[in-house]
Amino acid sequence: MDYDNFSVLLNYVEQGGPLAGVLLPVIEAFFPILPLVGFVIINVAVFGFFFGYLYSWIGNCIGSFLLFLFIRRVGGKRLETRIQNSRYKGTLEKIKKKNLTVLFFLYCFPFTPSFLISGAAALANMNTQRFLITMLPSKFVMILSLAFIGENVRSFFEDPIKSVLYILFILFVNLLSKKLFEKYEEHHRNN
Repeated sequence: MDYDNFSVLLNYVEQGGPLAGVLLPVIEAFFPILPLVGFVIINVAVFGFFFGYLYSWIGNCIGSFLLFLFIRRVGGKRLETRIQNSRYKGTLEKIKKKNLTVLFFLYCFPFTPSFLISGAAALANMNTQRFLITMLPSKFVMILSLAFIGENVRSFFEDPIKSVLYILFILFVNLLSKKLFEKYEEHHRNN
């Protein structure tokens, strides 16, 4: 996507106002193929850092919560089979054991599939209050990191190397946090 096409997209969101800013991340929660990072970048570019972040956080939390409720109500045998046959099988088991720390850290990582995490929490029949207490602050952290990317989107077109380095730094911090968390969990399992 070039800068002109990006400007056209920004204009459409700007015309939709805050409702469009909130709805984009809600829709992404149900269709994980859509790029959440792109929606956050758009919101920050249109509404500024604070409101772009706020609308993205509200929309992503609403979407994740609605997905959680939907899967819990309808059931998710197909989703559970999909999770069981993926690399997220261990994560599902930890969430089924109501391990809120795992849920918190997974939601904090910007590129973890939130669709599967919300689905696993619903399949684990997690208490709604516990789900919200864990999801809201972790999404706060995750959306904040994406908003920082969105704040610097113009520099992506002007100085792409700087933006790529920033994204690589975020990925490195997320991978490092994941490794440290795995070590922490392993240590507590052995004690």
